[in-house]
Amino acid sequence: MGYSFIKFNDEIVDSKIMMELTDLARLLLRNKEVTVSVRKYSYYDPVENTFNLSFFWKHRTDITEREGFRYDILTRYPSTSIMDYSQYDSMKDTGVLTQQIFLSLEYYRNRRAAFHSRPLISSMVEEGDRIRIREYSRNAATDAEAFLKSFNIAILERKDALHAFGEDFPLISTSTEESIHLTEEIISMLSSRISLNTAFQIHDMPFNEISVFNRTTPFRKDAAKLESEEETEENSTRSVDTKTDRDANDANVLGETGDNSSRKSAHGRQNDHNDDVSDYYEGFGSNTGENQFEDRGRTNQYATLNVLRPKVKLSQYNDYRNIFESYNHVAQKVIGDITQILNYKMNAYQTRRTSGKLMKNPVGPLIDNSHKLFVKKNTESKEIDAVFTIIIDQSFSMTEHLAGCRNGAIILNNILRTLHVPHRIISYHEDTFEVMKNHYPNNIYEHLDFERSRYYYPVSLMDLETSGDNRDGLIIRNEIENLEQRSEKDRFIIMFSDGLPSAEQYNQSGIIDTHEAVQEARKSGIQVINMFIDQDNEENTLAAIRNIYDTDTVIVHDAEEIAFALPNLLKRVLAKILM
Repeated sequence: MGYSFIKFNDEIVDSKIMMELTDLARLLLRNKEVTVSVRKYSYYDPVENTFNLSFFWKHRTDITEREGFRYDILTRYPSTSIMDYSQYDSMKDTGVLTQQIFLSLEYYRNRRAAFHSRPLISSMVEEGDRIRIREYSRNAATDAEAFLKSFNIAILERKDALHAFGEDFPLISTSTEESIHLTEEIISMLSSRISLNTAFQIHDMPFNEISVFNRTTPFRKDAAKLESEEETEENSTRSVDTKTDRDANDANVLGETGDNSSRKSAHGRQNDHNDDVSDYYEGFGSNTGENQFEDRGRTNQYATLNVLRPKVKLSQYNDYRNIFESYNHVAQKVIGDITQILNYKMNAYQTRRTSGKLMKNPVGPLIDNSHKLFVKKNTESKEIDAVFTIIIDQSFSMTEHLAGCRNGAIILNNILRTLHVPHRIISYHEDTFEVMKNHYPNNIYEHLDFERSRYYYPVSLMDLETSGDNRDGLIIRNEIENLEQRSEKDRFIIMFSDGLPSAEQYNQSGIIDTHEAVQEARKSGIQVINMFIDQDNEENTLAAIRNIYDTDTVIVHDAEEIAFALPNLLKRVLAKILM
């Protein structure tokens, strides 16, 4: 499997390593929903259920990135079981040095708990400890910084107390409450000796977020009471991280922003299309949203899924017919080859059987003194026992590629419909202009479902427009659930995309989430094939795509190549399951 990379604040992190570390964190924390990220400081964030690893371990020659990140997990993983976050409120408004001493004491508790629970860890982190000690031994700018560094060196050296200023400063606490008490005692001892003002940090913790979180979660024993007293928070839109500024500008051109009366909130959505034909055409019903699927994983916990059925305009049929006829010869070549394989299997004979029709010339079996003198004609079905889902990424970055993907889907429908293979064609995007706090609406446009695919054409593809971002893992899981309800032996997902997943709060975790969704599909016997448009992509992006989909990645350098690459791919897939 090739290597892949994730960008964190313009830094490159090997996503293969991140997946390994995610598995390690989930195993040690006994929490399958925890995610792993990279930040300036290492700490477990209980609000986001995220284990943050430190940038400190990047670009080093004395330890590998993998070993450094693993050091952070091994020395902090007991956080979820030993920290009493309900008491962290008392630290929220204290000074930097006070918070740093408190977090240092809590970090030592983490280390001691890890060593006690898994004694092997003690030797595994020795190299990381030596590197940290060298770092903290550098000259300090202030007395407060010098004390904090010495305090943490003593922790890494596994001492019971730090001797400084003729005093012993305790290092060991047995609870968060005791850490708070010891912090107050240490600050009192220092106040008459050094200035307590410093901005220097070794540890970090989102005290303000935890304080808010404590009001409505089991961190507080009186959480239920506080939740009932909590004021209703107004829904406010958040800043949206779209793929590029250029894409955001394109949104204005496409009418996705500003005074667009046809756009409503996710809770009162209307059809954006002008319908020239009745609901009877193509069997499409009313275009109303359905939240049929919920991804219970933490990465997509605020994502909703609206399944919409776009209607068809009468004016689109002529344009659809032109595309259909332009590539019909390509489709017919595949149809002919697959039909020939089916006919061969139907007409093939099995020889040397114990029953059936007597051979015309049974000389061979008689010479071998065999009683297998009969032949039998195969009774293979003319039906191909397979089902396909075709997914088109409809995000802004696909603006230049959408027509090529649409043409590919039209060709697929031509081939599969003629061969009587059920298939579903959808496009999707996250509606970035409707994103609100803790609400990330995603739209799936169902252009053809499994039943209609036997008789109808996906004419509504002619109305495809780019919009928003792409939360790939969520969409793949939704289609896994649909395919798991099918009885066909062979099940496939063909996905058109041009880059890495990117959506609200999904840029860092999206690659891992999509990779895991593909793995879940394989465990369910579903093969996910990615038709990737590699135009102006960095090598790191291409490597990441290969890592997500492994060998099931078909790379084209221009969307126009899809119309010719896709039929050959489908022919290989169908031939493989038939032979």
